Amino acid sequence: MFDGTNINKLISLNVEGARHLDRILPFLIRENPTMIALLEAPDFLAYTLSDLGYHTSFAPMMIRTQEGQVFQEGVLVATRQRHISHPHYYYRANPDIVPFVKDDKRNSISHVALHVEIGDINLVATHFTWNKSGETADIHQKNDMLKLLAHLKELPPHILCGDMNIPRQENELYDLLCEHYTDTVPGTYHTSLDRDLHRAGDDPELSKLFDRFMVDYVFTQDQYAASDVRLEFGVSDHAAVVANVTA
Repeated sequence: MFDGTNINKLISLNVEGARHLDRILPFLIRENPTMIALLEAPDFLAYTLSDLGYHTSFAPMMIRTQEGQVFQEGVLVATRQRHISHPHYYYRANPDIVPFVKDDKRNSISHVALHVEIGDINLVATHFTWNKSGETADIHQKNDMLKLLAHLKELPPHILCGDMNIPRQENELYDLLCEHYTDTVPGTYHTSLDRDLHRAGDDPELSKLFDRFMVDYVFTQDQYAASDVRLEFGVSDHAAVVANVTA
C-alpha cells in the first residue's frame, strides 16, 4: 500500500467551484488525507494541491464563470503517491467542453468517471447527473446510470465516491447502486447538504434538501472496507465525506 500501511484516509467533497477555498484548503491541510476526490473543482486547484505535495489528475466537465473568474470545472483527484488516471465520459453534452448554461444543464455539462490506480487501490470519482426533483430519477439519470454502471463493471474492484445527486432511500437509482456497492456513510446522517453554506439554505420550500438529501457517498466493493466514516460540515455547500479505507 502506497503509504506504508493498509489504511489510507480518503476525502470526497463537492467544492462548488471557487466559492469556499478559504475553508477547504485549511481543512485539507488539517486532515492531511492520502487521497482526495473533489467535485465541481476548478482546474487551477490542481496547482495548489501539487504545491502541497499531491499528484493530481483533472477531468473537465464544463467552463464556469464565477465571481469574475473563468475556469474549467470538473472532477479532480489528488493522491500522495503517483497514480495512473483513466477518465471516462459516460455522457458528453458536446465533443468539446463548453460554457455552463444554468437553464440548459443537459447540453452544457459532460459527466465523467475519473478512475485512478494508486498502487493496488482503484478509486473512481464522479459528479453524477442532477435533476430538479431529486427523489425521482428522470430519463437522463436513468440512461446515464446505465452507461456509468456498464463502464464500472469492466473495472477491477474499486471505491466509488462523489456527489451522486441521488438521495439515499429516496431515488430508485440508490437501490441500483447498492446492488453493486456498499454504502459506507452511517445511516445516522440524513443529509450531506450544508444548510449554512448552501445557496438554498434560507429557502423554506427547499428544506427537504437539509432534512433528507444524502447525496455524497463513499461506496466500496468486496475488496475494500471503510471505517471511521464521517461527514464534515462547515467546509462547502456539501459536507466532506471522510473515510479510512482498507484494501
